[in-house]
Amino acid sequence: MSLSLFNIISTLGIVAILTAFLYVGKKLQILESMDECMRKIKTNVNVITLYLTRHHAQFNPSELQTLSPFQLTPTGEDFIKSIGFDTVFAQHESDFFAFVDSEQVRLKYDVETAAIKSIYGLYEKPFMEFLKIFFYNHPDRNLENTASTLGVYVRDKYLAKHPGITQ
Repeated sequence: MSLSLFNIISTLGIVAILTAFLYVGKKLQILESMDECMRKIKTNVNVITLYLTRHHAQFNPSELQTLSPFQLTPTGEDFIKSIGFDTVFAQHESDFFAFVDSEQVRLKYDVETAAIKSIYGLYEKPFMEFLKIFFYNHPDRNLENTASTLGVYVRDKYLAKHPGITQ
């Protein structure tokens, strides 16, 4: 009797283990499918962000010269200092550089685009609250007409620390 009870328990154990493997396999297949979907979503969001950064960016011509590439004017440099972005950047340079690095930049153009995106991407961080205060007190200014100026500043700092990016 004990041998047949052992056989029954063994059989049930094997069935339970096989069922568990099938269940876990199905869950892994669902996770793999979700991962693929998330990759597609991330790619699409990146395309949208890139488009908005490039085609809907407003800039103040007194702060940037539309040479190739954009260059900060003395007015732009004064603006960055007057709102305190130079100080905030110095304290949080690693956050800005990490954002640019996350965009897997290879060319100076990529750095510029990523640097401008970093202003949008880090805007909700506590260290960027000074911009919200500035915008509130200066209704003629907003993120859209300020991000390019700040982004060019970030670009220049990034390229100074990464001389290997030559094109």
